[in-house]
Amino acid sequence: MEASKHKLGLVGAIFFIVASLAGSGVIALPQQLAAIGSITLLSFLLVTAGALCLTLVYVRAGALFDDPSPTGLSTYVNPILGAKSGLFYVYSNLISNVSILIAGLGYITYFVPSLNHPIVLGIVVICLIWVFTLLSLRGAKFVTLVVSCSVTVLLLSVFLTAFLGWFSFDVHLFEQNWNVTNLPPGKAVLSGFAVLLFSYVGVEAVANNYEHVNNPKRNVPIATIVGFVIVAILYIVSTTVIEGMFTAKVIQNQPASFSLSIAHIFNSELLGQLSSIVMAVACLSSFLVWNISVVSAAKTSADKGFLPKIYSYTNKYNVGSRGLLVNAAIMTLVELGLMFLGSNIAVAFNLTVTISVLLVLFPYFWSGIALIKKGFETGKHSYFDITIVSLSSIFILSAFESANFAELWLVIACVMGALAGYVLVFAIQSK
Repeated sequence: MEASKHKLGLVGAIFFIVASLAGSGVIALPQQLAAIGSITLLSFLLVTAGALCLTLVYVRAGALFDDPSPTGLSTYVNPILGAKSGLFYVYSNLISNVSILIAGLGYITYFVPSLNHPIVLGIVVICLIWVFTLLSLRGAKFVTLVVSCSVTVLLLSVFLTAFLGWFSFDVHLFEQNWNVTNLPPGKAVLSGFAVLLFSYVGVEAVANNYEHVNNPKRNVPIATIVGFVIVAILYIVSTTVIEGMFTAKVIQNQPASFSLSIAHIFNSELLGQLSSIVMAVACLSSFLVWNISVVSAAKTSADKGFLPKIYSYTNKYNVGSRGLLVNAAIMTLVELGLMFLGSNIAVAFNLTVTISVLLVLFPYFWSGIALIKKGFETGKHSYFDITIVSLSSIFILSAFESANFAELWLVIACVMGALAGYVLVFAIQSK
């Protein structure tokens, strides 16, 4: 009874999904997509369709599996795949957690330009990692309460842009921004997949935290689909409007794109600055959601023997407190690496996003295969399941097209190393 007080209901679970998706994904999109052009509207529609299929995979998994997390589903396919997926899912999301903080700080550069200096940026990011980790120790319900308030205000800025921005929308400007690269149209459309996929990473957030949700068999599927639909509509409409309000060059040079749009819509620099602060706070606070989500995924892997047992320990709030501290140390090392490379906000965000997305694609892919395997084993083949898994798999594989050779090489090396390591571990354990 005491534990259930700290669990999420349906509304809380929906906010958990919205916060994990909208917190950092939406505010960084306009600037990232402006480097390609408004042709990314086509990319957006394709990625949204693929992400919807992936969302439906986790909706179905929530109804069919006791553990519908990516690690749990991958383990159902094969223990070695589960081990590898658990490793990649946890550590790819630790990398993307760093990018969440970087994106949020991008909205503060208007007031503190020195944040663009790699050393200053790195020190602030490391301080935030540890402050937010300590806050995360209070559990999912506390985190959702904090984040739902800030993300609600963030969504207000996105909502105002999505609807009032049409009064300032210029069709000719949108056409002028269509393809600002020298790439063929098809390549330009695919080049936006990685950053767009990052904006939808999190559809499995509630499934990952099923232990923190009341009546998960009912609430996990509903929260997943409702949260996705809310965010997808706001994503597409708001970014499309901005691409018709300013030139691509202006958007590229402005990390706080939504603050720019609010200032333009209301002809008020003050409101733009206020929006910038609100967006920064909301984005930074969404780190809390992901911090809880990642440590929950790590606990699932640790309970199966795939990660160190330190992740299995939970405090009185049912949170992997020791795992949180380990993850904070790892994220600190990631940020120190970015400082060493001399990465500013734009470079650091692009690098962390691309690597984290490519790694998380593997757990996503095996999650779909788990549904198909379930159908074969139970003898209850579902054409709906086959369809959504096939479409989501095509979507996942096409996302690799957006990566360059060096990024693909790094991912292949990680996959080979992880598989080799876990094969040896399982061989030793079987003796």
